[in-house]
Amino acid sequence: MKVVLPEAKSFASIIEALSKIVDEATLKFTSDKVILKALDPAKVSMFVMELPSSLFTEYDVSEEDRIGFNTSVILKFLKRAKKGESLEIMIEDSYAKFTIAGTYTRIYKILNLKISEEELPEPQLEFNALATILSDPLKHGIKDAETVGDTVEFIAETEEEFIIKGKGEASETETRISRESGALVALEVKEPSRSSYAIEYLKNIVALTKVADAVTIKFSSRMPVMLEFPIMGEGKVVYLLAPKVE
Repeated sequence: MKVVLPEAKSFASIIEALSKIVDEATLKFTSDKVILKALDPAKVSMFVMELPSSLFTEYDVSEEDRIGFNTSVILKFLKRAKKGESLEIMIEDSYAKFTIAGTYTRIYKILNLKISEEELPEPQLEFNALATILSDPLKHGIKDAETVGDTVEFIAETEEEFIIKGKGEASETETRISRESGALVALEVKEPSRSSYAIEYLKNIVALTKVADAVTIKFSSRMPVMLEFPIMGEGKVVYLLAPKVE
């Protein structure tokens, strides 16, 4: 088994986000894509990555294979990748081999861990609000909200504006994202919706804003939120988070 991604730094950002959710995970290699699914220990959030074979400059997977790994261990060397460097992933006996190549080549080997995998069902949810916004306003909206409290509220009451509201005991902040600003790419509101989520879980995926220019946010009042980040064109990371009960 051997696959090569043209941009190691993008994969590093995915693992950076993942490392804030779980300590161990499994990469599953199938004939047409690489899949990773993870549920945080509290079972509040779910992380799903899918990278189709078309994203890879080389994709040699003759039969389904897996790499189990400690997220903090591989993040240490993946974070050293520079823009434009490629990432080769191979399995050699009981080891996983990661090669970062650019003007020079670095090779890292880790033990391929056997990690017990919980079968995670596909979420069957219907959403009343779907907003696609530029990633930068989401990142700063979450960071601004963190300055006043531990709760973020997503609000979509009209199709002209999406609001990220930070709430604390004695203060609050709002990030308003409108069509006029250009930061609101699309907004569909089937019915006015507002729902609150814990900042400690939302900020886990801020690293993904480094590799996704925009993010689609799907939610309904007092329901889970689904954030979908396009990765390198055809790939994606989906983050599902339960609402915060206040």
